[in-house]
Amino acid sequence: ESGTADRDFAPIELDALLREIADDVNFECSNRGQEVVLLQLEPAVAVGSRELLRQAIENVVRNGAWYTPPGTAVEISLMICADPPGNRRDALIHIRDHGPGVPEEAFPRILEPFFRVSEARDRTSGGTGIGLAITQQAVKRHGGTISLHNATAGQGLVVDIRLPLIPAKPAPGQPG
Repeated sequence: ESGTADRDFAPIELDALLREIADDVNFECSNRGQEVVLLQLEPAVAVGSRELLRQAIENVVRNGAWYTPPGTAVEISLMICADPPGNRRDALIHIRDHGPGVPEEAFPRILEPFFRVSEARDRTSGGTGIGLAITQQAVKRHGGTISLHNATAGQGLVVDIRLPLIPAKPAPGQPG
């Protein structure tokens, strides 16, 4: 929560940010036979700290790459969602890996700091259990939400991040 004041908030092209993250993670995991694929990227602009959002989203993608077996991919999509009652438009960042998923009993605690799904994991996994908690706080700071669930095919974790978008400017001659 420290280090980024709201005065540092600026417009962020989310589609460009996701391309950068995918390129970086692809570079690092290509020798393991994994990849990050961008399935759909709609142009979307949010307001916030580019660095904070990059760290938050990159953490999810890197976690996915860690648990995705060789020969599979972490899939990323960016779609625009409208909320007609409030006329708010959100970006939906959908990230899916093909790893083992998360046991159902772990979901209530998975976003808590220092919680790890398996106590049997050791330090070689590289995780401390704070990544998803940091991601959640960053997303909240930007007025968004995060949700997690297992993929319907039984393999993989799905992380959905919703962020409010900059309101569209009305066309000339339109009220607004």
